[in-house]
Amino acid sequence: MDDDRDAGASVKTDVLEQHRQLDALLEEVREAFQEEGPGESAREAFRRLREALETHFEQEDRLYYPAIWALRPMQKAPLQACVAAHAGFRSRLRDIAERLQRGEVAAALNAFDDLAQAFESHEAVEETVLAELDREVAEAR
Repeated sequence: MDDDRDAGASVKTDVLEQHRQLDALLEEVREAFQEEGPGESAREAFRRLREALETHFEQEDRLYYPAIWALRPMQKAPLQACVAAHAGFRSRLRDIAERLQRGEVAAALNAFDDLAQAFESHEAVEETVLAELDREVAEAR
């Protein structure tokens, strides 16, 4: 049971740390676009953010969440909802990149702001599920 607790704490710690790093990247992109518009450094900041989000979603979708719901089936539904949300974020990221490529900067920035706000809410949901998992594991001890 201690192994479950340690693994759960490790996943939670990893996800929380990644969320803070992603929050910083979101802010970096926002600032880059506000300071210089659609310049090369803003596009590069967005590329880094997109890559980091894709990696984060992949880890959660294929590594963390299936392991959690295998051990704690009661968490499967909320985690599957998170995985579905990731697909929506991937679509939004593609849309923003396409708008930037077409030179639709204002539309891309609006879409980015929507994505950032939605991602903030999404992080809160994931962190709540992970906190519930911590409680479940602690109660099972």
